[in-house]
Amino acid sequence: MKVKTAESIQEEFVKVLKGMIPAGISIADDLADLLQVSTDSAYRRLRSETDFTLEEIYKICNKYNISLDSVFSYKSDTVTCNYTSLTDSEPNWEKYLGNIHEQLKWINSFEEKKIVYAAEEMPIMHSFFDQEITAFKLFYWQRSVLNIKEFQGKKFTFDIVPQRLMDIAKGINEEYMSIPGVEIWTNETIQTVLKQVEFYYESGAFAHKQDAIRILERVKLFAENLNRYAENERKDNGKKEGGHFQLYNSDLVIGTNCIYVNAGDNKMAYISFNTMNSLTTANKVFCNEIDYWMKNLVKKSSLISGSAEKQRFQFFKNMNRQIDESIEKIERS
Repeated sequence: MKVKTAESIQEEFVKVLKGMIPAGISIADDLADLLQVSTDSAYRRLRSETDFTLEEIYKICNKYNISLDSVFSYKSDTVTCNYTSLTDSEPNWEKYLGNIHEQLKWINSFEEKKIVYAAEEMPIMHSFFDQEITAFKLFYWQRSVLNIKEFQGKKFTFDIVPQRLMDIAKGINEEYMSIPGVEIWTNETIQTVLKQVEFYYESGAFAHKQDAIRILERVKLFAENLNRYAENERKDNGKKEGGHFQLYNSDLVIGTNCIYVNAGDNKMAYISFNTMNSLTTANKVFCNEIDYWMKNLVKKSSLISGSAEKQRFQFFKNMNRQIDESIEKIERS
């Protein structure tokens, strides 16, 4: 029989695997089904009495989104990340959105969970606040960032984005709204979506002028809702009780969108690149670095949720001023 030690490769792998599966799910049954072995054989693997094959490790990592880097991260200063290639590919874009939805559902499956979001721009989950903003953001990303050929040369209308993408985006928003979280914004966070609308209007990419104004009005409605979430310290998606919510205003330049996740015993970090894509890792050392950076950012930021009425009023007064200026700019043109 194999001699087991606390530092054995298989035990480390099994420990990570167990942490990825929410309570209430039989890991042995799930593993037996995945590997096409008996439940008893699955238990022997979980007890390190039988070694996993390379093919079995591949299947497990693929299903449970495990990086071997997350098992051995303490032994190296190299970080392995996952990402979805998005260049010029509409199917990959749908896969990317689907992955976000699945990851949020996975996070939500744990009793203890939390998302901390340092927002250089309006978080992608909030971009799916309603149908109008969702349609614009999906069109903008596909036309101007991903260069998907089906959208080149086309003008924006509210029905131009396939309904299947709209449905995935809606699911993303609903899952996110039910997960407890912290968001760190700056006074410039809202600017990205405003500049995108202004740029498209000035470039003639809107079929109708009123559509540009309509999107900005919906952004203003989102700001009102965000204000309410902050005041009540709870998200509200209108369907079920939202997750606990804290909002901070940072005077520091955040520099990039960064997400830190706790789900059960799991830690995940998401770092943005190429506008909306993200590098994802469960590397323990790296996630601890992100956690430390987030906590330091929070310490240097002002809490504007809950009883911080004065600070919250000033923050949203400034945000609404920026939105009104964009609306007026388009109305006068």
